[in-house]
Amino acid sequence: MFKGQGDFRKVSAPPIATASSDRLGWLDVVADPVRLHILRSLSDVSEATVTELIARGSASGQTLRRHLDNLVAVGVIQERPGKSDGETPGRPASRFSLRADVRESVRSVFRVAI
Repeated sequence: MFKGQGDFRKVSAPPIATASSDRLGWLDVVADPVRLHILRSLSDVSEATVTELIARGSASGQTLRRHLDNLVAVGVIQERPGKSDGETPGRPASRFSLRADVRESVRSVFRVAI
C-alpha cells in the first residue's frame, strides 16, 4: 500500500507450512496454478512421475520439476526414487505422492470448490 511517493510498506510472506501446522497449512505454498494442478493430480492417484503429471496438464517438465522440488522441500509432497526394471535404459523416474494428511486436506478443499 502507498502512503505517499516513495513510501513503501514491506509485506512479509506467511510462514511455510509444517507437519504440525493446521489442516490447511499447505495452502501457504500453493499460490500458483501449476502447484494447484500438481496437488489436484496427486490427490487423484497414489503417486505419479513428472511424465505422468505432464500428461494430466499443460506445464512443461522443467516447470513441473521446479515446483515439485519446492513442494518436496517444504514437506507437502514426498519423492521416492524410481526402481529399475532391469531392461529399460537410463535412470528410473522418481515418483511423487502427497503426504496422507495433505491428501485428505486437498480432497476436501476441491470437494468444497466444486
